[in-house]
Amino acid sequence: MKNEKRALIHSKLEIMKRCYQERDVSNFDRFFDAFFDRDRLPIIIGTDNGGWFHTMGRINWLIRYDWEHWGNVDIDTWNFTLHEYGDLDMVRARGILDFQEDRAWDIDIVMIFSRDRDKYVCRLMQFKVPRNELRPVVILNRSEEEQNKSEKEMKDLISLNGNVNGDLMREHLAGSIKAMIREQRPYLDSIDVREEMIYMEECGDGYLFATTGFCVNSELNALMPFRMVGIGQGYGIADAEFSHPFVNRLG
Repeated sequence: MKNEKRALIHSKLEIMKRCYQERDVSNFDRFFDAFFDRDRLPIIIGTDNGGWFHTMGRINWLIRYDWEHWGNVDIDTWNFTLHEYGDLDMVRARGILDFQEDRAWDIDIVMIFSRDRDKYVCRLMQFKVPRNELRPVVILNRSEEEQNKSEKEMKDLISLNGNVNGDLMREHLAGSIKAMIREQRPYLDSIDVREEMIYMEECGDGYLFATTGFCVNSELNALMPFRMVGIGQGYGIADAEFSHPFVNRLG
């Protein structure tokens, strides 16, 4: 069964790879239907600050922008990781974003798939560009533009979630996220995770989640946003991926 699932994911990644290399906007339906269910719009999180896309119109804009303005993406369609958690699967794929100029970037694609009756669909997709000196992390206290983008992202998340006051599950999850970050990244402190900024979606006996938060790196005197996407079981985290958005306008 797991080998069949891996073959299915491979076939989907092959479609993504071809679509990102051909960069033909007429391929949008082909790409979208390979991964998603039109009856249940997914969440796609972009690489830079302010990049949550959760309506058909915004997802279409994101993909068209990638194909028209970014470079080719060469995805390793076989050597991805797959971890199963009940009715939810966490998939991590690697690729190279080639601008065909003087630079190529590593890119990670994190996907959470759900099994819903006879469908196997991606409910959450995150594009993640690993940080280095050419792709600096957003530092909010040094850029008014990035502050404004973060405020918009906060408003989008709060609007997406609606009223979550008194949501015990989100309250416990916020505590688990803070604890995981403190353990894995001790150089970060003053970690701010708010219940109203956690998106959750139940599936079987688990749930997927995505959140935007803020943290302070005291050594750098920097206030920075972060994102986490993952799978939860009970009040805990079964698997999660941490990332910082990066500054899109380089130089």
